[in-house]
Amino acid sequence: MSMIGCVGSLGKNILLLSNLFFVLAGVALIGLGVATELPVLWVSDLFDDSQIIQLAPIVAIVAGCVVFTISFFGCCGVIKESQCMLVIYAFFMILLAVLKVTLCTLIIIKHDDFFDGLSRLLTESFIDDPLDFQNIERIFVCCGPLGPVSYLNATLPDSCCFRPVCTILNAYKGCNKVIENFFYAVGLATIIISAIVAAFEFLAAVISCCVANYIRIKGRQRLY
Repeated sequence: MSMIGCVGSLGKNILLLSNLFFVLAGVALIGLGVATELPVLWVSDLFDDSQIIQLAPIVAIVAGCVVFTISFFGCCGVIKESQCMLVIYAFFMILLAVLKVTLCTLIIIKHDDFFDGLSRLLTESFIDDPLDFQNIERIFVCCGPLGPVSYLNATLPDSCCFRPVCTILNAYKGCNKVIENFFYAVGLATIIISAIVAAFEFLAAVISCCVANYIRIKGRQRLY
């Protein structure tokens, strides 16, 4: 039985360390969501028609908060040696892992449609109201949907350049490409973080069940 005790103790330590990782991953997801939400919030009037752009940062923030909360719950289960808490923790870990795999799959599947819609949205916003579009240029440091050529040789606004006297020679790149690169980096970071966290969540669920079983056996020993 000493071997079982050794394995159980090792499982508890691994579970505590893995939950520390989940806490940090939850904070990372929250930070990623906030980093995406702020630019979108500043130009929310132009993104009213895009639910994906509006909801994606919020989903990341909520997911981060859920991961953080459940990880804290798991730590309490290990410290208190509560079999019930550990089993519930394992269930939620598996559920979260499945949701993250689904999220990664949706991002990959909807990748092309999202960027096609984003380019179309930016072009329409520029045509409908060039003055409001300058807010996007200031936030994302870009110029017109396709670059300074989008202004058709008209005077470029100051938002298109770093210096007040704005010309084609010192103008920023097109907003379509700049914003696509921004969301591509965010999407890639989301996929990587979600995939790594999902793998650890599956592993944590297995270890949690093992520790719960160890606690059950330990409890039976005390009865005899």
